[in-house]
Amino acid sequence: MNGHKFRHEVAESMREIVFGLEDSLVSTLGAVTGIAAGTGSTSVVILSGLVLVGVEALSMSAGSYLSSKSAMEAGAEVLKEEGVREKQTIETHPVRSAIVMAVFYLLGGLVPLIPYFYLTTDLAYGPSILLTGTCLFGVGAWSAHFSKKSPWRGGWQMVAISLGAAMLGFVIGRAVSAYY
Repeated sequence: MNGHKFRHEVAESMREIVFGLEDSLVSTLGAVTGIAAGTGSTSVVILSGLVLVGVEALSMSAGSYLSSKSAMEAGAEVLKEEGVREKQTIETHPVRSAIVMAVFYLLGGLVPLIPYFYLTTDLAYGPSILLTGTCLFGVGAWSAHFSKKSPWRGGWQMVAISLGAAMLGFVIGRAVSAYY
């Protein structure tokens, strides 16, 4: 595959790559941080994190497949109603969308969990947040660079929006553990 074709393939899958990585990084970080804050149990954090990542990867993959398929079918129907005979829709590949979403969701979801495999919950918070923030910055910078925007701005925007959402998990875990 030449460079131009590869770039085209990546562009067609950009939504699933960025959405899968960002969503899994944020939701997994938020969940495991909240579970760690609420339970203090490394084994519960790891078990919960692996279940969450597995189930969410399948769910997001199914959602990507179904939404891509629905968009493709709706687009074809609109063109048919408008009397357009030739294919003028953007190519949509529901199976590829589902696979890309699942792979990148799994990869991203494992990142916040890595420190919990090696450290106690009290020591894993910081590295988990730092590792996830670094990956979020990388995803934001990469996607901005790919679309000829400022990588620094794209990276920091991704970090600010995403980590703000993820920290809600910690707050909820602390609040709930205070009552139980």
